[in-house]
Amino acid sequence: MSEHVFSTRRALAAGAISLLALAAPGLAKADLLLAGSTIALSGTTSAAEPQLAGTIVEDRLDSFSFAGAHGTVSGSIQSRVIRAIDGTLDFYWRVFSDANSSDDLGSFRLGEEHTTDYRVNWRTDGAGDVGASSATRFTGGFSSYFNFNFSHMNPAGAIVGLGANQSSFFMFLDTDATSYARTGIMDVADMTQTHIAKTLLTFAPAAATVPEPGSLALVGLALGAVAARRRRQR
Repeated sequence: MSEHVFSTRRALAAGAISLLALAAPGLAKADLLLAGSTIALSGTTSAAEPQLAGTIVEDRLDSFSFAGAHGTVSGSIQSRVIRAIDGTLDFYWRVFSDANSSDDLGSFRLGEEHTTDYRVNWRTDGAGDVGASSATRFTGGFSSYFNFNFSHMNPAGAIVGLGANQSSFFMFLDTDATSYARTGIMDVADMTQTHIAKTLLTFAPAAATVPEPGSLALVGLALGAVAARRRRQR
């Protein structure tokens, strides 16, 4: 997807954020992110959620740099795919802000992440300085788009984000996918959501391949031939 298209979608989504920024009541689990909702995140561990345990399938690092309100904002994003113990895939991201980065990062934003249920959180059992305080998922044509938000109050009482020379803990999307592709999109934004990095590609669940109708017919013929041969052999 081109940067122009994603920029248009980001503008629309940003316009809708005021309608979506209320926490959805009555969620069965704190990490189930419904379309059109914002939920608070407090972090989790594989000890608390054993289904998160698994092995690394792929890992990559992408850099970003953009003009912020007070100078250049730069850093990198680590994208990771985990094969969980139940055979499904989980998708992880970690954001690093460079030591000379001028402004705090307010959000890590993802799109084109298609899955059945959007179960999100961040891992406290790993390295990092700042955990995502909340997650927001959009609705309608943007229901595969969601943000991890870094905004929090520091000990001095000021609202801050992911600052210079800081890194986030790993944030994740727990899915039922069994295959993946580098078809998702991601970026980072400052605290005001008005200064935004260029769109980067990231890992996302891949839809299962559905056989063509002709292929299904051939499979049916083959199974029929096998059954007929077995009947003759009886």
